[in-house]
Amino acid sequence: MMELFRGWLLGIIATALLMAVIYHLIPAGKLRAAARFSGGLVLLLAVLGPLAQLDPGWDLAYDDYALAIQRQIDDYQQENLNRTRRIIAERTAAYISGKGDEMGITCHPTVTTYMNDGIPYPDTVTMDIPLQKELADCIARELGIPPERQFWQER
Repeated sequence: MMELFRGWLLGIIATALLMAVIYHLIPAGKLRAAARFSGGLVLLLAVLGPLAQLDPGWDLAYDDYALAIQRQIDDYQQENLNRTRRIIAERTAAYISGKGDEMGITCHPTVTTYMNDGIPYPDTVTMDIPLQKELADCIARELGIPPERQFWQER
């Protein structure tokens, strides 16, 4: 490592000395200004040149990274969709339980969802109580879950 640093530093010093000699040999004027600009670029290459030779050990295969990124995006989208479905099911169940409380009925419903155009909607409700007609009608009317997708506990 120290040998690489020493070689790099000697290259910069040699380039700077060579540029200084060339500047003194060129007469003043536009040609010297052009030489200074060109010399600055050569010196910049001497300074930054070894960086191009460094191998950071990274495999920069774009396709591999693009595929990994797409997989991660898909995983996040699926996780978000599952979370959204769970939230909709939980809030729908809480709504039904609240409606039951308003009617004097204690219940703990379980709701499932279905997908329609990428959006989850309540699909079925399973009740832990026998059929309560008023609550069943409310579920059908307000939540769009018809009686055939409402499952009530048998007596």
